[in-house]
Amino acid sequence: MQRKPPAPLETVATAVPGLTLRLAADLHEATRLFVLENVDALVEPLRPWGRFRHAVLLQTVADNDALHAHLDLPSHAELQAVAGLDRVVFCPPASPEALRRLLLHELAHVQCFQRCTPPHGRVPYLPTWFREGLALRVAHGRPDPKERRQLARHPQLALLANADDAQIARDPAAAYALAAHLFTAWHDRFGTIGLTGLYAATRQGHPFATAFQRSCQQRCNEFIELWLAAVRREARSA
Repeated sequence: MQRKPPAPLETVATAVPGLTLRLAADLHEATRLFVLENVDALVEPLRPWGRFRHAVLLQTVADNDALHAHLDLPSHAELQAVAGLDRVVFCPPASPEALRRLLLHELAHVQCFQRCTPPHGRVPYLPTWFREGLALRVAHGRPDPKERRQLARHPQLALLANADDAQIARDPAAAYALAAHLFTAWHDRFGTIGLTGLYAATRQGHPFATAFQRSCQQRCNEFIELWLAAVRREARSA
């Protein structure tokens, strides 16, 4: 059953196409002020990544237990936020910079979900490397290429691209680092055209692997295997 959101206190228009923020009536006050005072700078990095299709509710909660109550499935992770098609629920960090990055990361998830979900359908399965890699790229920019050498030494490197919730919880730093680097490599190769094509195929109801092959003319697993091999070669030659 879909949860009914609290009545919005304020609606904030933004310069990003299609993006309107709705601030919940019980939103953490410092967070509300931060969003109102910094909205243009906050959302600007989202502009190159496409159009939103629905307004987004921002809602704060007090702790991790309250966040878990908003999940459709249980999670092993120590959560900071939960994103859906039309909302972001989060525990507000104390640092303004940390809050900025958290909101950008989660809004990037929402943007992705809105662009890839069929009308009147559920958010399709998106592998960890794509889902988290895109959000990390938006919130943090390009990752440092030198970090790939550390990834090459990871004993379960091949499993991290499609890491499940339990694997991410055991080694979040490696899972997120691989996601950032692998997504960046994919986007460098296929760019906006690849991303738009992949979203179009998932909106038509194709699973991610099929959408990837249709938009990139390559199997997803083949692309990942070739990238992993290149990372290992780079580490050996360093």
